[in-house]
Amino acid sequence: MKFFVWLFIIFAILMSYIFISVAINMDTKMNEVDIWIDQQDVNDGESQNFNIAVIGDTHTSATDKDYLKLEEVLTEVERASPDLIAFVGDYTGSPGAINDFEVHRKKIINILTESKKTPKVFVLGNYESYSDPEKWIEEFETNGAIVLENETVLLETDAGKICIRGLGDYYTKRFRGVKFPEICNNSFRTTLTHDPAGAFQENMRGFFISGHTHCGQISFPFIGPLWVPTEAPEEAHCGLYQDNMRTVFTTSGVGTTILPIRYGAQSNWDMLSITVTGTSH
Repeated sequence: MKFFVWLFIIFAILMSYIFISVAINMDTKMNEVDIWIDQQDVNDGESQNFNIAVIGDTHTSATDKDYLKLEEVLTEVERASPDLIAFVGDYTGSPGAINDFEVHRKKIINILTESKKTPKVFVLGNYESYSDPEKWIEEFETNGAIVLENETVLLETDAGKICIRGLGDYYTKRFRGVKFPEICNNSFRTTLTHDPAGAFQENMRGFFISGHTHCGQISFPFIGPLWVPTEAPEEAHCGLYQDNMRTVFTTSGVGTTILPIRYGAQSNWDMLSITVTGTSH
């Protein structure tokens, strides 16, 4: 009899731990990361510092609760005063679960673009590919937003010039590896793309910011994630990855998909404190 009592107690403790962990992981937090990058000829060899906020995979559904959460995350990000906010895709929940997707798309984009305080750049994710990507691009542009699909833009921020290359989502075959134009020479260069697998395609070099993986979303001790939908190397599935050709930061993201829980993968938006050094010729 005592054996079953102890078994029940152990089970109750384990389940309590899991429920508490899920609640903590679902509570979106700011994740601060320091990154050092060497880019030739940036700022005549002098170092520069940029603070880039990263928001990915909000997976906002068509509910007042989800819209409010998105507004709260954006308010927190704005209060941190980044030099740039980089949005790396998957802004909507499952399109098939939303009755009036046109209204939903407009609502999300209105929330994302309402504040003009901080420069913002957007790329699309696979969930936008599933729900008419051209309409997403059109709606972003109608709201005066910078949305990039295999193209670049040069921005002047308070911290200095940033040349941003936005590449299409590799997971849904919208990726095209365009090069930085000459106008980007002597400025800090960064690439946004939804799936980190894009950073490992032929001729891809430099600094990349991505999402898509949710850091596994459900990840068990000793076992790891149940599934990560990317062809990127395992080391680049979550957080900071560096080799001699590229630096890749993959955000855990804000929301969830398929199952509405997170375990072992914290819901985050990220503040990247980037120090860029250049080699002057």
